Amino acid sequence: MSRILKVAAAQLGPITLKEPRSSAVKRMIVLMQNAKAQGADLVVFPELALTTFFPRWFTEDQSEIDKYFETEMPTRRQTFVCRSRETKDWL
Repeated sequence: MSRILKVAAAQLGPITLKEPRSSAVKRMIVLMQNAKAQGADLVVFPELALTTFFPRWFTEDQSEIDKYFETEMPTRRQTFVCRSRETKDWL
């Protein structure tokens, strides 16, 4: 059985080195809500959508590097996943 899906490609724009992940998640949620309002069934985001493109920045500070890795379960991104469930969108 075939099924038609309306797919939205979300372009987030740049994320600065100092921008917190929570800010990026809020921006992604707004884009997801906009896509849903326009009838999207699936929303896709670029890779590294939750962080800056960290290889662009040189650092030897391990605490700075550690910010790009999850350290707890459930993760802080759980908000994003829960919002996806509320809007019934696939990410």
